[in-house]
Amino acid sequence: MKWYKFVLGISITLTSLTIPISAERLEYPPEEFSARRDLLAKNIDGGLLLMFSSTLPTPGIRFRQDHDFFYLTGNESLNAVLVMDLSSKDSHLFLPRLSAAEIKYEGANWLNKTDIVRKRGFKTIQPLEGLHNFLAQSRRISGTKILWTRLSEPDFVNQSRFDTALKIAQRQSNPFARYPTEDAARIVAIREQFPYYKLRDISPNLDRLRLIKTEREIERLTHNGRISAEAINRAIVATAPGKFEYELEAEATYWLVKNGFQAAAYPAIVGSGPNGNQWHYENNGRQMKENELVVMDYGGALDYLTIDITRTWPVSGIFTETQKKAYRCVLDAQKAMIQAIRPGITHKEIRAIGERVYESHGFSENKSTAFIGHYVGMSVHDVGNWGLPFKAGMVIALEPLLDLPDDQIHVRIEDTILITKDGSKVLTSAAPKEINEVIELLRVN
Repeated sequence: MKWYKFVLGISITLTSLTIPISAERLEYPPEEFSARRDLLAKNIDGGLLLMFSSTLPTPGIRFRQDHDFFYLTGNESLNAVLVMDLSSKDSHLFLPRLSAAEIKYEGANWLNKTDIVRKRGFKTIQPLEGLHNFLAQSRRISGTKILWTRLSEPDFVNQSRFDTALKIAQRQSNPFARYPTEDAARIVAIREQFPYYKLRDISPNLDRLRLIKTEREIERLTHNGRISAEAINRAIVATAPGKFEYELEAEATYWLVKNGFQAAAYPAIVGSGPNGNQWHYENNGRQMKENELVVMDYGGALDYLTIDITRTWPVSGIFTETQKKAYRCVLDAQKAMIQAIRPGITHKEIRAIGERVYESHGFSENKSTAFIGHYVGMSVHDVGNWGLPFKAGMVIALEPLLDLPDDQIHVRIEDTILITKDGSKVLTSAAPKEINEVIELLRVN
């Protein structure tokens, strides 16, 4: 990069650290959700769709609706149910009646708001107590009727369906914690109360739909990527020997909240020295020391979309030769992998490109991971078949890393990347990763 361009870039970065951009939450137009329902129905040969919202608030933090339910409805009510005739595309939303006290403290839901029915593309919005009778009447004639619902695990903001399955299995290894999940109990109840419905899993169909982002989702992700990158920049500027890891988390969190973000996409990872070698370290309580590296993995959640970004930098403002060698390897690998991304190429092919770069830098495979990453979307480890070739509209996290515990070196450079029709776009490019750019930003403090 030419020097004048570099100076200009740092100037812009500093400006963004002090002057906030528009923090408006654009959210989604109502037709976004009705279009999703129509597209889902188009790809399924009839039957009835039954989807459930979350039934309890998220303890201690801002509520986040069940992802699959929100994706199809845009509704954030507790104990809500969506029923959709997949042949006619008629959608019905069932909501609980709220008491005057509930409305006073928590606000009203969409029940009895006639303008919402048309605006949101529903045929009806009905009281929840009518759901059982509605399902019974929907069969109309004797015989088996197909009912689509979620038979797979849910995903959460920082946990994929697979992650959820593993956590449930780990919990159930405790002989006194083998109670069924809410989803599992609900499935049993449906089968007992409506034996004439044949249940099928809607999750694979929803996952294919969620995998390709809409125009509005791309707009939100682009905005999120820039702000999350700027948050990392603030942490870099705040770095110095003697400071604590949580001070960097605080700088980044401030910028996310300042720009209207509803939450973090996952707990901040700020690992200095030996903590960097713990890949998902979250305590962030250590005091940083000279000549150490710090690894920071932290992104925001905005309008039910997440960003994943990691940067690695020297606490003292200068890399040692060993650190620099490791950093250059990871950076060269990531740049080569990004350059190759385009529709049609596979994850396996991209990883092979990264592995060749590692070999050229003299690092053996057991010490390195040319990690292709994961899908990103409503969850930071989003849904989708990882074996599919890339398609335009997919969003991935690309995160090659190099882990050398004996030297207390862990280098990870991660960006969230949109697959475009011509190649790819790095959504988190506002955070520098070239060595000279990182060092210059560290000198700003």
